[in-house]
Amino acid sequence: MKKELKESISLWVIILVYLLCSVRYFPGKALKTVTESVMQIFAVAPITIGGTIIVVSLLQQVLGGKLPWDRVLRIFFTIGIIVEFLYGIYNYLGVKGI
Repeated sequence: MKKELKESISLWVIILVYLLCSVRYFPGKALKTVTESVMQIFAVAPITIGGTIIVVSLLQQVLGGKLPWDRVLRIFFTIGIIVEFLYGIYNYLGVKGI
């Protein structure tokens, strides 16, 4: 029971960090902040899903079995944190496209 509680809490912490990295803050404009943050999550989701599929497939090949869903979610949110963090830096620095 204690191990399950720790795993559940750590999963929720990963989810909260992911959501924090996804926030696109606009001072004084709460609706725009929420709208842009949700749009950001949907825009980056295909990259995160693709990365998760690749990593999970490789791990399943190496381990020789299926991963539990909580592990797949952890991988998804970890990749999401990395992608959102890098994309957030890209956005906040105002890097112009080619």
